[in-house]
Amino acid sequence: MSPRLVIASNNQHKVAEIAAMLARARFPAVRQLEVVSAGALPEYGTPPEIDESDVTFVGNAILKANGIAGWLRDAGARSQDVVLADDSGLCVEAFDDKPGVYSARFAGPNADDEANNAKLVAELEARGLDSSAAEYVCVLAVRCVGTRPFDFTLPDAGAIFMSDNCLCVEGRCRGNVRIERRGDGGFGYDPHFWVDGDTRTFAELSASEKSQRSHRGAGMRRLVQELPLVLA
Repeated sequence: MSPRLVIASNNQHKVAEIAAMLARARFPAVRQLEVVSAGALPEYGTPPEIDESDVTFVGNAILKANGIAGWLRDAGARSQDVVLADDSGLCVEAFDDKPGVYSARFAGPNADDEANNAKLVAELEARGLDSSAAEYVCVLAVRCVGTRPFDFTLPDAGAIFMSDNCLCVEGRCRGNVRIERRGDGGFGYDPHFWVDGDTRTFAELSASEKSQRSHRGAGMRRLVQELPLVLA
């Protein structure tokens, strides 16, 4: 039975993006993974709310990966199943790299995309700006539901590293944010994040184009190269 890849998120946009990227992998073992969100496993009950209390992307990704893996293990999930957690956000140069790890709750604890985007625009306008250099950052953390440690050697690359029994991968995408909003696709700050030579926003890109340009796409391409070792 092929292992499942359990995404430690109920954000269906993220789950769909990740599943589509894995489906195009050149490794059969990766393509055959069943990709499912943690909230779509009713046989194990309701997944716990993980307190994203760290002040770094990597710290929060590891908290989520370890928290969901522990919940699944205690609930009797298969030890070979794999958990993938990500923490990502927008770092705006004019805001001293904020909102960063607080991107999903920039406008408050229960903020939605519209509220966060309105806050982004208001903060730019408060500084007399119509745009700022910015960067999307994503850290992916992977670990098995079982307790076996990873015993493989990673390449000497700063964007791929081991921490707290998790394989961690970082992806980044440079661009700029503007007051102007364009496009209906994507999610989060995508309608205000301009890339492609500053001619289009993430929200104007197709799903395949975005996966080639985005921070999550960059991280996933690196991760896919290492996943066969995780699944071995």
